[in-house]
Amino acid sequence: MRIGLITDMHFKVNDKSGAAFTATPSLRACIEDFRNSSVNFVLQLGDMINGTPEQAKEELRQALPMLNEYEGTIHHVIGNHCLAVPQKALLLSLGMERAYYSFRAERFRFIVLDGMDVSVLNKPETDADLRLRQSYLARPELHDYCGAVGERQIEWLQRELQEATTENESVIVVCHFPLHPATTDTKHGLLWNHQEVRKLLGSYPAVKACIGGHYHYGGYSEENGIHYLVLPAFVNRSEHPESAWAVADLCENRLRLISSTGGRFLYDLELNRNTEP
Repeated sequence: MRIGLITDMHFKVNDKSGAAFTATPSLRACIEDFRNSSVNFVLQLGDMINGTPEQAKEELRQALPMLNEYEGTIHHVIGNHCLAVPQKALLLSLGMERAYYSFRAERFRFIVLDGMDVSVLNKPETDADLRLRQSYLARPELHDYCGAVGERQIEWLQRELQEATTENESVIVVCHFPLHPATTDTKHGLLWNHQEVRKLLGSYPAVKACIGGHYHYGGYSEENGIHYLVLPAFVNRSEHPESAWAVADLCENRLRLISSTGGRFLYDLELNRNTEP
C-alpha cells in the first residue's frame, strides 16, 4: 500500500508575501508526485489553511480545489487553524460526517483523531470535557491553540482498538497534534491529554505507529514499540524541500517514508509489535 502525506499547508490569500501564488506550483507538484507514485490514498494531516481572520473561508475555497486535483481519495484531519472556519461548514466542505473517524485499507485500520475535540473553539460535549478544558486552560504553557481528545471520543477510540484487535488488524493512528513530547517543542505544543491517549494506545499491541503534523520541523520518537512520527510542514518547504510532503510505503511489517524529492528514505521503520489478541 502506498500513501501520500501532506501537512500544515497554511494556505493564505490576499497577503503581501504572495503566499498563495508561491504555494500553488508547489502544491500542484505535490499532487503530480502523488499521481505519478500511484498512491492508494492521501492523508491531509491538518492546517490546510492559515485561518487568517476574515479570510479563512476564502482560503478554504481556493485551497481545496487545488488539493482535489488529485483524483483519488483524500482523508482529511482537522487542525487548529482549520477551525477558523466554523466546524459544521468545514466538515461539509471536506465531505466529512464528523471530525474523528476510522477506515480500513488492506489489513490496516487507520484511526483519525480530532485533537480539537476539547478546545476553546469547540463547545464541550460532557461535564467531564468542560472540566478537562478548564484544567488545561489554567496552564498557559500548554497553549490555547491546542486541544484534547474528549470523553466520548476516548470511549470510541477504545472500541476501535478493541475491534481492530479482534479482527487481527494493524492500527495506524493519525492526529494533527503530536502525541509524544519528544516530537515537538514548547512553542508548538502537543495534544493536551497526550499522556492518557498514549497510555491507551500502548495497551493495545495492534497499534504500530502514530502520524501527525503541527510541529513544523518534524520529529520522531519510539515508545513501547510504537513509532511516533511528525511530518514537516508544507508551508516551511523552502527550509526542507526534501520533506515538503512524502510518499509512504506501508506493508505488514514496515513503514518507509520517501522524500518529496524522491529516491531517499526519510524513515524506514519496522512494525514489529505483536498483533495477536
